[in-house]
Amino acid sequence: MQLLASPREIAQRYRVELADRCRFEPSDVINAFEHLPHPIILKESSELTCQHKWGLVPPDWKAAPEALWDYTPTAKLEYISKRYSWKQVSENRCLVPATGYYEFHWNDRRGRSKTRFCIRHASGKIFSLAGLYSYWTNGRVYLRTFAVCTTSANETMQTIHNKDAAKNYHRMPVMLNPDDESSWLDPSISHLEFGYPLYKPDLIAIPDAGIQETLF
Repeated sequence: MQLLASPREIAQRYRVELADRCRFEPSDVINAFEHLPHPIILKESSELTCQHKWGLVPPDWKAAPEALWDYTPTAKLEYISKRYSWKQVSENRCLVPATGYYEFHWNDRRGRSKTRFCIRHASGKIFSLAGLYSYWTNGRVYLRTFAVCTTSANETMQTIHNKDAAKNYHRMPVMLNPDDESSWLDPSISHLEFGYPLYKPDLIAIPDAGIQETLF
C-alpha cells in the first residue's frame, strides 16, 4: 500500500479531528507484514485514529497475535460472514486511507519478469479501501488491528493481477468511490454489495517503468 499524506491531510479529507496522539509517517511502500500502525476511519469516532495495526486479530483469539496476523491482512468479501477470523467483526467496518496500492504484472507465465503497477482512484489523491477492525486483549496487552477487504478483480485488474490467470483467479482490494464511503460504514447494507461485478470502483492503473523485476 501507499499513503503519501500527512495525518493532517487525512483528517481534512475525512472531516475528522486530528488527535494529539496520532502519529504517522507518510510512506511510498507500506508492508502489511510489518504490522505497523495505520490511520483508519471509524464511523463512531470523530477523530482520526492511528493506532490500528495491519493484520486482524479476532477478539477471542487465544494465542499470541504473531501466530495469526501474517495470515489476516486481507479479508475475502465473500467469506466475511463465514470464516472464523472475520465473522465476529463483520459489522466492524472502517475506511482505510491510501493514495495507491501495488500489483505486479507477470510479463511471462513463470513471473521471471514483472512490471509494477500503482493503482489509484480517479477522484483524487486520498481514497478509501474497505476494511474491518478488531480489538483484542489478553488482560495485559490491548491491541487494535484491521484488515483490508478484497473481491474478484475487474477487467483492468484481471489483466494486471495475472499471476494465477491459468486458474482464472484474480483479486483486488475493495476500493470505494467517495460517495459510497458512508454506505460501507453502515452494517445494515450487505458487504456483498461492494463486490465486483455488482460494485465498480473508478480506478486507474499506472505502470511504473522504474520498477521492473527480472529473475534468472
